[in-house]
Amino acid sequence: MPKSQTPQAQVKSAASASLNDKAVRNLADAIFKHLRDEGCEAKDIISVSSQLLGLVTDQIRDGASRSGQ
Repeated sequence: MPKSQTPQAQVKSAASASLNDKAVRNLADAIFKHLRDEGCEAKDIISVSSQLLGLVTDQIRDGASRSGQ
């Protein structure tokens, strides 16, 4: 993914395909830089990361319950 893309554009383009390790790293770097540029401190970024993990966990849990697992 080009570094000139915004984090939102990177997420949209990444959503269409599975991410390889380099793409994951680039996306994480872009999101981190964007948050720092917006004035977020380390504790804020940790909070955002925790919320993202919670959302993914909920989605996985919901998907598993719908499939009968």
